[in-house]
Amino acid sequence: MNLKLFNTRLAPENALADQQAINAFMDSVSVKKTSTQFVPGNPDFWSILVFYEDYNGTHKKETEKQPVISESDLTDGERNIYAALRLWRKDRATEINLPEFMVCHNATLMLVAREKPHDLLGLSKIKGLGDQKITKYGDDIIAILNAF
Repeated sequence: MNLKLFNTRLAPENALADQQAINAFMDSVSVKKTSTQFVPGNPDFWSILVFYEDYNGTHKKETEKQPVISESDLTDGERNIYAALRLWRKDRATEINLPEFMVCHNATLMLVAREKPHDLLGLSKIKGLGDQKITKYGDDIIAILNAF
């Protein structure tokens, strides 16, 4: 198992770029566990430790890309589900004082919108949703899917 440390600055001019870098990394590996710590100071930031394995147990070359679903790949109905999931994620992240990507990153939400699992077992087959996230957020995600 490998690990990588990220720092996400909270200043608006840095937050988006930092989150995009983390999302890109997390989309390229199999995330096993994350640990976060808020670090007060000047500036304040989140420290994120990601434990991961490379796909197929090998390091990927920079030129290799995992197939990635994008918003343009979604149907209109799937985009509506994706929008609802993003709104839920934003509210949930604010509620628990975490960056949004720590709840679920965009690629995971797009896969949920596309696959539309009907239960927690179905969620477990979605890349990016491990046991901990399913325990914390699974019922919410299934409720959103059931609304469509």
